[in-house]
Amino acid sequence: MSLIRNGEIVSPDKNILLEKWKLESVEGTVKADKPPFCIFNNVVLALQMLNRHIILNSKMALHTDVDVDGIGTTYILKKVLTNLGSNNHLCIINKDKVHGIQQKHVEYFNTKNKIDLLIVTDSSSNEIDLIKQFNCDVLVIDHHDLLHNDLSGTCNDGIHHYVIVNNTIKNNNSESDKLWLRAKDPVTFKELPDWLGDSDMSCGLVIYELLRLYCVCFANPKLLENLLLFQWVGVTLITDVINTLNNRNQWYMDKTVFNMEMEPTLRIMMQNITSFKASLDKSYIGYTFAPLINKAIRAGQSSKALDIVINHPQDVNQLKEYAPMQAEAVDRALLVRIKDPVTGIESVGHRTFNSGSAIMDISSLGINGNYAGVIASRISGDFNCNAAVYTVLDNGLCKGSFRGRRNDVDYRKYFANFSDDIYAQGHPPAFGFELTYNQLKTIMDNIVSIEPTENKKPWLTIGNMLPSEYGEYHIDSLDDFKRQAYIWRIATGNSKVVTNDEINIRVKVNDVKFKENKGKLMIYDVLGMECKSFKPLEGEFFNIYMEYTNEIVMYIK
Repeated sequence: MSLIRNGEIVSPDKNILLEKWKLESVEGTVKADKPPFCIFNNVVLALQMLNRHIILNSKMALHTDVDVDGIGTTYILKKVLTNLGSNNHLCIINKDKVHGIQQKHVEYFNTKNKIDLLIVTDSSSNEIDLIKQFNCDVLVIDHHDLLHNDLSGTCNDGIHHYVIVNNTIKNNNSESDKLWLRAKDPVTFKELPDWLGDSDMSCGLVIYELLRLYCVCFANPKLLENLLLFQWVGVTLITDVINTLNNRNQWYMDKTVFNMEMEPTLRIMMQNITSFKASLDKSYIGYTFAPLINKAIRAGQSSKALDIVINHPQDVNQLKEYAPMQAEAVDRALLVRIKDPVTGIESVGHRTFNSGSAIMDISSLGINGNYAGVIASRISGDFNCNAAVYTVLDNGLCKGSFRGRRNDVDYRKYFANFSDDIYAQGHPPAFGFELTYNQLKTIMDNIVSIEPTENKKPWLTIGNMLPSEYGEYHIDSLDDFKRQAYIWRIATGNSKVVTNDEINIRVKVNDVKFKENKGKLMIYDVLGMECKSFKPLEGEFFNIYMEYTNEIVMYIK
């Protein structure tokens, strides 16, 4: 597989966008290698705890987070546990868009419904005080920033234990963990890499990799693949704030999108949602399936969404009734009525925001706080600005969601470092917060100061460009575009809003066709792809970016 750079054919080893990938070309098809095992922190403690409770068929509570990644992690976990003979499970999820375990869970499980093991996924790494209060073993598996070093120990009752597995930190016991794994299977674990976790992992991926180790040590090593659960990992990678441009994540994308073999529950739901699709693709996952689940969650129906995915996938269309509630909330936040002072005629216009940052109190508009995140994402994406959307609590604090316009900036850390009394947890560019209005206003007035002034992303040039204008990567036609390995990877499952997977494009005016205007967002057609710009394009050459593409044929012979 070759690419064109400055008009010259080059091999993948000279392409900086492919340096991370070990690629294999088979009859013109680019394949990603199967990823090596991830030796997370506390991996042995987690596997031992899990195995003990599976053998005993312990009563377990599976607490998941309120989004598609959270529901996907619980689906993977429950499916594997059931196939391993563990069937005494209680699946729980917060009713509103509230992340993680709370004091009410401690009180409930310690007194009213006693359990042997609590597994918390996709949240709560930092709720260490709550974790220690449970009178049962606690296993937390998460992928959000970890803010402390108390990763395992004994609960307050002096009997039970807690273990936190998190991919964002390195494993300080990797050598002893490797020895333990090799004792279990000296052949499979003969060659083990050092810690391979990083921030580019969904919680669904962390769960899968942990269970992958478990199945090699204690069960059928092929169980997860036989169940096609890697496709749920692909779903969580596309729907969460994850950069997929690495070899490990590409393996999951390759196994998920345009694969005619499909995990049964995903197939049942897809056939009920849309009758004409035969395989998964990123557009369906990111713009049809995930919004259907998330809209129900924001409407306060997270338990129903979880129950349908786990137990009744044929009823997935019942969730469609909640879509109008989100549309109404977003419209109320972003649309304004404008009255002509002369004629008195009212018209509907778009609320406008500056190019730096935007703050919106949606409680003043009568909008439920569950919609803060989606409104912030919409403002950030449509207006290329940092957005903080919140409701005012009874104690006067502002509680809401932040969405940053750049994925390479740690906005969360900037919030947290501003003052010790500020709550800010989640991902670097997308997180929940709780603070005073004055703190929020000061932060948002100055937050652009932490953004690098130089955009180091490589530009792709397209079409009838002058040779002097060629970027590091240049293509002349759509057919050429389809044959580019790194573009193929993006087009078949990587790109979505708020990821690093956007393709920056520089193109000649004659190769661009204007499509529509959404607020300040200009949408153009380039080589049959939807491309975007945050201001009207001027001059002979235009700078735009591609957020996602129509499906491009995966296998080019």
